[in-house]
Amino acid sequence: MAWLESFVETYGTLAVFIGTALEGETVAIFGGVMAHRDHLAFWQVALAAAAGGYLSDLLIYGFGRWHRDSARTRRILEHRHVAPVVARLSRNLTLFALVFRFVPGLRTAGPLTLAAARMSFVPYALLTGIAALAWGVTGVGLGYLLGQTVTVLIGRLHRIEHALLIPIVAGVLIVGGRMLLQRRRARREAADGHE
Repeated sequence: MAWLESFVETYGTLAVFIGTALEGETVAIFGGVMAHRDHLAFWQVALAAAAGGYLSDLLIYGFGRWHRDSARTRRILEHRHVAPVVARLSRNLTLFALVFRFVPGLRTAGPLTLAAARMSFVPYALLTGIAALAWGVTGVGLGYLLGQTVTVLIGRLHRIEHALLIPIVAGVLIVGGRMLLQRRRARREAADGHE
């Protein structure tokens, strides 16, 4: 499928930028797999992933600044799984700004918390810019290594549609893992509620 390879090579970096702004990890991993397959340049994809993540951080922070007291913002920040983590991490806003992107479940709550805590924009933008760059390189690097591992295990994948299976499998594993964790938490909370 030469047209698919051409499409990925032409629009792949832009797709990674848009995808990481909307979704995140799975798209960054996909970009790394495509970089491993030499369809995209690693550093271009890593920067695109970082820029997409950074854009979403800035937009969510802006929403939080303007809608700090809205019911929706409060509902996100008071969620039973988010509130304890936010309470612990927000004791040090600088550290929180650097790490929230790497903590599952804080992609939206992190910027909202920092906006609600009245962290000023310039430090927020600098710290989350550093974190987004590290996150972009890490996510794309993970995809690159995943592509390398699959190549070692099952031989060189010659067709792009075979390589597309890797991020799909990674996405299914990530979503499945999250679902299992949520199920375990729900059971634990149900058991705690019956005591």
